[in-house]
Amino acid sequence: MDKNGTDAIGKGEEVSTMKESAAKNLKSRETTYCFSSEWIHSLESEEHWRLYWQQQQLMKDKIEVGHCVLEIGVGSGFNANYLRSKGVEVTTMDIDADKQPDIVANIIDFDWGEMRFDHVLAFEVFEHIPFAEFTRVLGQLAAICKSRLFLSVPKCERVWFDLEFRLPLIGRHRLTLASKRSRIYEPHHFWELGSPGATSRDLHSAFVQHGFQLEDEVVKSSRVFISLKSAKP
Repeated sequence: MDKNGTDAIGKGEEVSTMKESAAKNLKSRETTYCFSSEWIHSLESEEHWRLYWQQQQLMKDKIEVGHCVLEIGVGSGFNANYLRSKGVEVTTMDIDADKQPDIVANIIDFDWGEMRFDHVLAFEVFEHIPFAEFTRVLGQLAAICKSRLFLSVPKCERVWFDLEFRLPLIGRHRLTLASKRSRIYEPHHFWELGSPGATSRDLHSAFVQHGFQLEDEVVKSSRVFISLKSAKP
């Protein structure tokens, strides 16, 4: 992909055609895949802003000026806007047209064609599709991602105690007391890490199967933030 991202999304007419095609595919999926844009119109909590910070920490020193990035799951638009302000070329994709992504699509049935990106972001996305579909999509993303895939997924747990503190000389530390949940309580989630059929071993096996190497993995706020590096030459 060149610096203008022409290999990824082409000219304006091509992008428009992709939007129309994706929207048609979306109609048959809306009754199965739940999503909402109501929350993006409200001021966000301190916890949510901490999640943004953790996402940025995961990407720090890995995404550079001029890189072409695909963000799946637009959310409030924070990541896309922030990266663009740093000179990064960002194309956004979301199933929800109300969030005004560049491409409206369900990643399950989207035709990626000749798209190529330096990096792909998918924070809090994959738990919204069945795990089997996630592993299949992972293989498709491996084909379009030239360098790294950044993602996060929730853990199937209940946090009873969570304290982060900093001490002189030894730095920042965190104490967390959590217990595994017996079931998933979020109605929009098909799976969470630790739920049946979606263990850490299952997740890591899927990464290796589709040509990704685990580069970084951080657990914060009942979520696992992961940086994967493409193993392709």
